[in-house]
Amino acid sequence: MESTTVVKPHALCFPHPGQGHINHMMKLAMLLHARGFYITFVNTEFKNDRITGSGGAMGLNDLEDFKLESIPNGLPPDLGRTQDAVGLVDAAMKNF
Repeated sequence: MESTTVVKPHALCFPHPGQGHINHMMKLAMLLHARGFYITFVNTEFKNDRITGSGGAMGLNDLEDFKLESIPNGLPPDLGRTQDAVGLVDAAMKNF
């Protein structure tokens, strides 16, 4: 008798780091997870620190197969926290 291994689909969710994109991508990730997907949610270090520091990720700790990962954005720490959207886009284009 042959055994078959069921592999869960894996979704890599990588939102644009702009204001408002992360919440919508998180909602999509949660919907996919509810449908049986393994989720890897990738964010910049700055945004990930804000999510985990605010307690916004507390509900994700209990979810199996939902992983938060962060990557550096390549920007100096002070520039990563700016509200100057044009300067931030220019710097991101040079560093990504």
